[in-house]
Amino acid sequence: MSTAPTGPGLWLTVLRPAALEALLVELGVGWLGVDLQHGQYDVADLRDLLRVTDLPVLARAASTDFAHLGAVLDSGVAGVIVPSVDTVEDVRALVRAVRLPPVGRRSTGMSRSAVVGAPAHPLLLPMVETRGALDAAAAIAATPGVDGLFVGPYDLSLALGGPGPVDDRVLAAIRTVVQAAREHGVLAGAFSGSRDLDPHLPPLDLVAVDTDVSALRAGVRGLFAD
Repeated sequence: MSTAPTGPGLWLTVLRPAALEALLVELGVGWLGVDLQHGQYDVADLRDLLRVTDLPVLARAASTDFAHLGAVLDSGVAGVIVPSVDTVEDVRALVRAVRLPPVGRRSTGMSRSAVVGAPAHPLLLPMVETRGALDAAAAIAATPGVDGLFVGPYDLSLALGGPGPVDDRVLAAIRTVVQAAREHGVLAGAFSGSRDLDPHLPPLDLVAVDTDVSALRAGVRGLFAD
């Protein structure tokens, strides 16, 4: 199995396995995020994506549904980034969904995760992208079973009135989340997607630099620049 995810990552939304395999050769990507919420993937697509890379893969779940989270983890991903979190109670429910007994209620079986030896303790990274999650960031980070906080700056910006990700209010909110993660000894991560946002981000354990679509556009733009 791959090592734990760290550093800069690429956020996948459309790439199929063959394209992913060709594009990831010596590109310096530290981990991959597969977007099941807004990307063009279903849970069944995870298995083939995982087969063509040795990089650690985190999946952004499509929902907080118990059965959905179990199916995502059965694919063998290194962990889940979970949206639609508002309260500590939401997060406690996530812990029950992703942890095996006696901590949680996730069942075991002859899934791909068992066959390939996926981590027995996959990462659980609740997203902070709502006002409720921002207000509860410290309590969420302190919840047993949580491995880190992952900021969604664009939805967080909308939750704060839509000023944009580089607005001072949003940047202050991101710093608050990262501080909460540091104080409770868990990972701090975020999606960037903007070279304007990059220099304003505090030090992070995980940063999704941009999406596969943006990377392809940048490559084609550079190829035809002259």
